[in-house]
Amino acid sequence: MPGKKKKFQYKPLSLKDILKEMKQNIDFMIDLSYSAIKFGSKDIADEASKIEKRIHELTFLLNLQIIQTQARGVKEAKKLEPIVVMGYSIDKISDALADIAKVVYINNDICDFTQLFWDQVPEPIVKVSVKQNCEFIGKYRKQIHFRSYYGVDLIAIKRNDEWLFGKDQIVQENDILIIKGELEPLKQLKTLACDDDGFSFQIDEKMRELDFDLENPEIKEFLQELKRDYILITDISETMIELALAALFFNSYEVAEDVIEMEELMDGLNIAFEKDLLEFAHLVENPRDLTGIMRIVFSCEQIADAAANIAENILKGFEPHYILQKAIEETQEIVVREKLSPESYFKGKTYEQLQDRRYKRGFHIIAMKREDKWIYSFKPDFVFQEGDLVIGLGPKETVEQWRRCVHPEIFKEEE
Repeated sequence: MPGKKKKFQYKPLSLKDILKEMKQNIDFMIDLSYSAIKFGSKDIADEASKIEKRIHELTFLLNLQIIQTQARGVKEAKKLEPIVVMGYSIDKISDALADIAKVVYINNDICDFTQLFWDQVPEPIVKVSVKQNCEFIGKYRKQIHFRSYYGVDLIAIKRNDEWLFGKDQIVQENDILIIKGELEPLKQLKTLACDDDGFSFQIDEKMRELDFDLENPEIKEFLQELKRDYILITDISETMIELALAALFFNSYEVAEDVIEMEELMDGLNIAFEKDLLEFAHLVENPRDLTGIMRIVFSCEQIADAAANIAENILKGFEPHYILQKAIEETQEIVVREKLSPESYFKGKTYEQLQDRRYKRGFHIIAMKREDKWIYSFKPDFVFQEGDLVIGLGPKETVEQWRRCVHPEIFKEEE
């Protein structure tokens, strides 16, 4: 007998709380989806699917709340347009992220491909083993403040055969932590965890041989091209989500325009990647093994389209509703926009130097504008200059400290 369908129980939430939960869920879902394909974990993929279902419920509640407000006339209805579009777009993004996570059910060896270039991703996802004498042992994960203190995100904990995703878990010896962050903070965290082993992605006893023959020069050359475009596609699609929401938050026409330009860039990258992947197929023993890679890239294009829908609202002249801005402001991670002043501690520093905890404060620079040019990815030796406009994403509890580093004069004037 088929099981009974679980009925959705209506629980009223304010528009602000719905939008806030949607934003927080989509941020977590990004990390879960890419963790699933990085480690080939069906358990993580299932957790991403649970969040997708919750976002569908929140979308229903959002639409219900908007209907109940009974906006008076066209003027009032237009004010709600950005909220409707944001809800619809986040729902579509959640569908695409769930599809990325589900690739582990189609190609359980997808991790072979994603692990080939883990250290070239701006914020790679790695495993860290908690060894004896680690200072984290016995502490609740929320007490450790991974992002604000160490500049990384703890996505999940694997303890024996169980995956733990809740914030109320206590870290124990021999736990495997799934961590996301830039390379230097990741290395520092491994040291703090007393994990002396090199970076590895094996999370179970079973060892598998790599499906790609890296000794074959032709395969190696193709993979270089594929991984370059794959990194760009996945990174740009994720950046577009944050920039689209930043455009809403700051009501920035310029940032919105740039999101649209990035969407056009994504279209070209996707076409080029698909052509290269089809050419690569003749070198692979079983071309069906490439299905998962194709689905990931297709899903990234859907994410880019949804982010562009959010940005288009600003270009159409719709002003962000105050409830929407309040919801984004109250999420755990917020977007901050600051210009480097003459006394900025960032001035003259390289991107690598800014990974130091004194400056980073848990923040990740997602974009920067110098004169009329926007920059979204940074080499380690990239040097920041006075007048650079930086958009940072980070934890609310350290935003003031980060702003003090970027623009200390403001705080001196206030004092």
